[in-house]
Amino acid sequence: MSEWFKVQISKICVGEAPPWVQIPLPPNNKVILMNNSKKKKILIIKLGAIGDSVFATVIASAIKRKHPDWQVDYLTHEALFPLLEYDSEIDNLIPWISGKNKTKQIFELGYFLRQRKYDIIFNLTVTFRNFILTFLARPKKNVIKKEFGKSWVENFYLTAKKVIKDIEKPESLHIGINPKALEKVKNEISSCPRPFIAIAPGGGTDFTRKGRLWNINNWSMLCKLLTALTGGTVFVLGSDKEFDYHRQLESDNVKILTGQFTLPESSAMFSLMDLVIAGDTGPIHVASAHNIKTLAILGSTSPDKIKPYGSNGYYIGPNYHCKYCWKKKCVYLAENELYTPCMESITVNDVINKIKSENLLQLKDNEGV
Repeated sequence: MSEWFKVQISKICVGEAPPWVQIPLPPNNKVILMNNSKKKKILIIKLGAIGDSVFATVIASAIKRKHPDWQVDYLTHEALFPLLEYDSEIDNLIPWISGKNKTKQIFELGYFLRQRKYDIIFNLTVTFRNFILTFLARPKKNVIKKEFGKSWVENFYLTAKKVIKDIEKPESLHIGINPKALEKVKNEISSCPRPFIAIAPGGGTDFTRKGRLWNINNWSMLCKLLTALTGGTVFVLGSDKEFDYHRQLESDNVKILTGQFTLPESSAMFSLMDLVIAGDTGPIHVASAHNIKTLAILGSTSPDKIKPYGSNGYYIGPNYHCKYCWKKKCVYLAENELYTPCMESITVNDVINKIKSENLLQLKDNEGV
């Protein structure tokens, strides 16, 4: 291993990330350079968005609950470390660092992985980069993600099940909670009336994936109805890029917290909610990993693949002929239009009725509201 890669890893281990690393490792980081003597050594590689990375933890959960003495490591983007660092079913986090020299990093990281002598590597992101990484790592067995026609969580689990026969599918996902983040958000919401409802309307990146974006006027009406029918508080969460879009939702007992929380703080916030409502975005899947009641509003993406996982995961879909098309650009949408017909077909009353029918919240009689 060259001095360059040793320096990058060591800087991350002590929380001194180089300038091009956006988020340094938290204080109790899990990155280690020494191998241990546990029975089997497994590596999960998943480089993707927040939701995808949460889905992939199903493999760690399945293995650890059957083989608690096995070592399970996870290679992912360094920006997701704060979200996963308290997952008790992941032993070590290994960073994909967004450096300039990707070719050099691939070879350095591949050599680093080879030294760790993995028994099995699960390659869940099928790219040329990852093929090279796993080739260089030389595990005893290299397993590529397989498609079983199920949800993404189940596909990941079944990929592992093909080679580790005795594991069982977890009923829910689990990612752990940062205790300092939990304390902060508890203080933030302690004086607010329950029930607690979080919404994540999106709007930051969803403008390029419009089939995931529900009309902001619908969100506004939903917030007002939820506070009136429950007497509780609605918290609006998202990235700082979404603040101007979300500020339109401000009203009594609706708190705009967009851009105020870090990733682990948002995760801790979701863990305290009675219900989380969002489109097909990372927040809905983070919330489902805390086994919180979640309601996904879906348009172009199919519930067969990305419905919030577990018995507390629910969804509502459109009444439109081309629903779940998976297209990033809607053929029925003019260039200057924002909301797709499939998402526009889902009304506020549809969402309220879903909450009632599934008993997701105790709602008052809405006559006159």
